Amino acid sequence: MNVLVTGADRGIGRTLALAFGRAGHTVGVHCRSRRIEAEKVQDELARLGVRADVFQADVADPAEAQGLVDAAHSRWGRLDGLVNNAGVTRDRALLNMAPAEWREVLDVNLSGVFWCLQAAARHMSREKNGFVINIASLLGARGGIGCANYVAAKAGVMALTKAAARELGRLNIRVNAVLPGFHLTEMSEKIPPERRTKVIAEHALGRSTDPADLGRLVVALAESPTVSGQIFNIDSRTI
Repeated sequence: MNVLVTGADRGIGRTLALAFGRAGHTVGVHCRSRRIEAEKVQDELARLGVRADVFQADVADPAEAQGLVDAAHSRWGRLDGLVNNAGVTRDRALLNMAPAEWREVLDVNLSGVFWCLQAAARHMSREKNGFVINIASLLGARGGIGCANYVAAKAGVMALTKAAARELGRLNIRVNAVLPGFHLTEMSEKIPPERRTKVIAEHALGRSTDPADLGRLVVALAESPTVSGQIFNIDSRTI
């Protein structure tokens, strides 16, 4: 399969890109600005013996999102899958959140997911086959303090996943969402240590998610022909 992973230059996106590579799939490594880091992931994939290409775009811009997906399709001749992972955080107390902080997170984390999904579905509809996996968050289901913009965006991603699955199912395009669980990434390392400890304590198993578990599930979901419209929580906290 040919799979485009957005935000694949670091963190969860890198984990997922490498998981698809280990499974033998061609991978598109997307970044917004960190091209050097994306090329390092490309090199890691090359060492696994699979093809990898780097694509750079701002997914919050509809034209750039369409151009990103078009470029991947043009490079490979076919786009089998999209993993919508790109995201940002701009945490602030609700009473103090600036309009720009609200808009940026919604533009990238929700609108960016829609623009990429729409662009990918346009190509997949001609093949009558394909999958989209959206990376959401447990916060979108449970809420959170000091991150209303992020919570709203991720809740929107889950609702969008269900709507898209219903609308695109007739075209044999599968759309699912994954709540990746809590594990240390460059983004989560910004969370204060005491808050990280509290989050891990909420896990029934007493430990955070192993990135390898996330990668295995996402690849298995991508390869499953009969699952769509579902939301998978990949840790031991309850929704």
